Amino acid sequence: MEPTIAAGVPAGLRATALGLAVDTVTAEVVTAMRDAGLRPLLLKGPSVALWLYGDDVPRPYGDSDLLLPPESQRAAQDVLRALGFRPLGYPVPWESQAWMRRSDQAAVDLHRSLIGAAAAPARVWEELATDTETLPVGGVDVEVLGIPARALYAALHAAQHGAEEQPLEDLGRALRIGDEYCWHEAYELARRLDAVGAFATGLRLHPEGALLAERLDLPAEPPPNVALRAGARVPVASALEHLRSERSLRSRVRLLLRAMFPSPLYMRCWSRLQMSGWPAAARSGRIGLWLAYLWRPIWLLVRAPRAITAVRRAASRSDLGR
Repeated sequence: MEPTIAAGVPAGLRATALGLAVDTVTAEVVTAMRDAGLRPLLLKGPSVALWLYGDDVPRPYGDSDLLLPPESQRAAQDVLRALGFRPLGYPVPWESQAWMRRSDQAAVDLHRSLIGAAAAPARVWEELATDTETLPVGGVDVEVLGIPARALYAALHAAQHGAEEQPLEDLGRALRIGDEYCWHEAYELARRLDAVGAFATGLRLHPEGALLAERLDLPAEPPPNVALRAGARVPVASALEHLRSERSLRSRVRLLLRAMFPSPLYMRCWSRLQMSGWPAAARSGRIGLWLAYLWRPIWLLVRAPRAITAVRRAASRSDLGR
């Protein structure tokens, strides 16, 4: 979800208008978090757009991605709630959680880590918060990643989204703009964050990145969780891999229940995508919500066999690459 922009607006103007709307939300949220004694760090958005794109080439972005240290997560959530945001309630606790505000469709991704980084969230924060810059966003000076961290993030973002056009375009531009020293520093940061597998996978999705990966002697086979995100997308596979990686039965049961019965806000968004062919009356109101909850376990079970196969293949490839 993203802030509402009038239909019929040309793509370039739409991207610019959307960016301005998101920047206004970013400034609002960052200011409120600072007033609460917190230190949010903006991961991408305008920092990527200004680094990689000229003024005549708008880079669209639809939400604010903010990283905070583990000990600040609860306080940051309180700030978002006070501003009218509610958690989307994604069924698996990934490295970030989406928050939405229904009044203006604004969205904030609250990060505790980076997807692809296996280091503890406290370590991720310590490393990324050490070398930062400030950038005016929506009239407020906002703290953003340093250039080597932005290069690392470009590779991790590509690994997260696979062959999607925008992340690969970002990565290609970063590879052309960043010099050898920048990418060596990005690699060292990936090593300290235990993110080398995802870093290598993202780079290898781009021809120039594949050459850089060879020069850096990076591993060829990614970890299973990275492979499932970067390869051909199989619904439910990433969640199943996350479930498999949990060690305790209690954690697995809790994750399974959250996957089958997410929050109402998440289910309303999910039903728009997965039940789009249903009659409108069956997708709206309280009845639509109940139907979505009844349909979701069936939807998961139907996709489970293919997801199990994908998880097994990814684990096998990873074992062979060791």
